[in-house]
Amino acid sequence: MTSRITILDGATGTLLCDTTSPDAATSPLWSAADLLSNPSRLSAIHAQYIAAGATYISTPTYQLTRETLLRAGITDAADENELRRLYATGMQIPCDAASQSQAGVSLSLGPYGASLSPAQEYTGLYPPPYDSGSDGAESALKKWHEDRLRMFAEQPVFENIAVIAVETVPNTRLDEMAAVAAILSLQPFRRKKSWISVVYPTVPAEETVRGIVKEVFTGLDGNSAPRGIGVNCSKMNVVRDVVRGYSKAVKEVGVEPERVFLVVYPDGGLTYDVESKTWSGEQKGDVERWCKELVDIVVEASTEGCWGEIVVGGCCKTTPVHIEHLTRKFKDLK
Repeated sequence: MTSRITILDGATGTLLCDTTSPDAATSPLWSAADLLSNPSRLSAIHAQYIAAGATYISTPTYQLTRETLLRAGITDAADENELRRLYATGMQIPCDAASQSQAGVSLSLGPYGASLSPAQEYTGLYPPPYDSGSDGAESALKKWHEDRLRMFAEQPVFENIAVIAVETVPNTRLDEMAAVAAILSLQPFRRKKSWISVVYPTVPAEETVRGIVKEVFTGLDGNSAPRGIGVNCSKMNVVRDVVRGYSKAVKEVGVEPERVFLVVYPDGGLTYDVESKTWSGEQKGDVERWCKELVDIVVEASTEGCWGEIVVGGCCKTTPVHIEHLTRKFKDLK
């Protein structure tokens, strides 16, 4: 079996920072910084990714939470009606951009760690009651994620969302993955395609990957829309080993290929410092090399016979140029 390949967009936040919205680099809202004052900037980025061939474009809502809004000085976010309005706006802009194309919209949601300052996606170090190992962490995380997702789902535009994406979950936080998987198995979320994507600073142990796969697909049954497991915001050499581990583990779990899919979107090669909010390191190779390495990983995974679909794109510091190259390379392989 060869998996169907679909194309995800690249970075929104870092592209805004590097082009039209440098202030987003220091905003607690990240890619959502332009929602209120400069929505046309977001629309322009969505249009660029659609033109580059993206099958899915992502909402600028990864760090859009009550906590980050208040920290950004949006005091109205303390009011639930205003918070709902902002959530609706975050979905409406990409839905409008996609309406004249065949692209679907992915609701981008960060882990609890993305709401903290500094962000804790890579460490998974959360304060009580969300701290790892505490008795109430999983239930607290479930309430936090469910409250936020239900507020998005209450908005009429949620019907136009093609897939729910909970992204950059720390690989150490099985409790958060379990909490999210449980929520995605509830109504009305189980009727939407969804994925849980994990970040890996280093190559994980095989048993770690196996445990993650089991948590992500817990609760998936014949009444659920397909669910994906992903790796994002990680270095290419780490991504290769993780994807191989995912393929091996999902075969062991025994989930039917048409029920599951793989999502692969590595970063562009630089390293982010959450304290200074700056990037460092040299970009390894050019866009062509980045694409070749990613295509090789995806082609290998597509022949494993365990993925009905593979969604491939880019994370931080990738651009429409990366996505255009990916689109062209996969067309050439057909």
